[in-house]
Amino acid sequence: MRVTGGFSNAGISNLYSALYQGKVAMHNNRLSRNLFPTNNAQGQSAFGVDALQYINDIKTASSALSGALKELSGPAFNQRTMVSSNDDVMTVNFTGKNANNVGDMSVQIDQIAMGQLNEGSRLSSSALYQGNRGTNRFAIETGGKTTQLSINVSAGDSNRDVQNKMATAINNAGLGLKATVETDSKTNVSMLRIESTNVGTAEKNAFTIRDTMGNAAAQTGAGEVSRERQDAIYSVNGGPQQTSQSNMVNLGNGVSATFKATSGGQDVKVSRGSDSSHIRSVVESMIRNYNSLFSAAAGNPSDPKAQSLASRIMNIGGAYSRALTDIGVGFDSNGRMTIDSSKLGQAIDSGRVQSFFAESGGRNFGFSANLGRLADNVSSNTSNFVSNSIFGSSPGGNMGYSGFGNLINFNSFGTGSLLDYMF
Repeated sequence: MRVTGGFSNAGISNLYSALYQGKVAMHNNRLSRNLFPTNNAQGQSAFGVDALQYINDIKTASSALSGALKELSGPAFNQRTMVSSNDDVMTVNFTGKNANNVGDMSVQIDQIAMGQLNEGSRLSSSALYQGNRGTNRFAIETGGKTTQLSINVSAGDSNRDVQNKMATAINNAGLGLKATVETDSKTNVSMLRIESTNVGTAEKNAFTIRDTMGNAAAQTGAGEVSRERQDAIYSVNGGPQQTSQSNMVNLGNGVSATFKATSGGQDVKVSRGSDSSHIRSVVESMIRNYNSLFSAAAGNPSDPKAQSLASRIMNIGGAYSRALTDIGVGFDSNGRMTIDSSKLGQAIDSGRVQSFFAESGGRNFGFSANLGRLADNVSSNTSNFVSNSIFGSSPGGNMGYSGFGNLINFNSFGTGSLLDYMF
């Protein structure tokens, strides 16, 4: 009889729990010590939650690892999206269903949307502050609302000290303003810089700063506007100029763009390309499940088969460590994979990730093929990677917890192992 399904994880756990409880009861009644001998060997797991969890972990991780490697053998790189020819100037997001139905575009960006900017007076950083001491209050009006802020100026405060106190008060007020103090180390000059995080020419994005007690705003020049708010100006496919109060613009056909800088009179192309975010997610899935499989096996030191599996996984990873490092995948001191996110992104963009995973796997050798075959084997023949001792084999040669007929091992019927159908 071949087991083809019908058992859930909970059902299997309940089944084995019931068998275990029956065994305990018979031992307590001294009726079956020979039939169900107890294994008390140090370091060996009892048949129950720990053993089942290990089996579930290696089966789940190996199956997911196999799936990620198959995806990286080609499908991940065949998924198309719309991409920008210059991500430093404009990034693109595609939410449509099929990029193959979208034509190429060209976008010229003459101006990006920006918020109001106030740049204060350039003052000697370390010089003693010359404004009023004690409590200073200043009002910020934005979006039709006036907010009063205050700072305390001490006798020994420098210009930079007061600028920092004002920046902190502004940032803590939550007004949609970002305040920083910029210092030129060569000239020892500092300046209070206040910029609206809301871009575009909408009146609600304007702000004013004025003193209401003391003269901190006037002394630091915080109320001086150095750049008025502005809208984005752009054109698509050589058409007329358009404006947007946001740097996020809908180009149509499921394509949206985010302007980051002007294009200097040049067109930024939007065309079909590999979906780098999807490729990254599949690589991350592969790494996550590699680590899960390795951790499950390495975490069972009492099981020689588990230790053998951990060694095989580590040997495959180690054999390709240099090539993996080149695409941003490394290993920590425990043998688990790590990611250099920036390096991985560069490798995806250059096509090195595709070369490593897809080409080597396609020729049926290399990292993808070797690790994929092992993952498939573990997923399909899970019982081959679990020692009987993990279920408590008896010193007298009986099967212990795994001795319930052919409940654990159906090999005598030529149908494989129940463990291979459990999860």
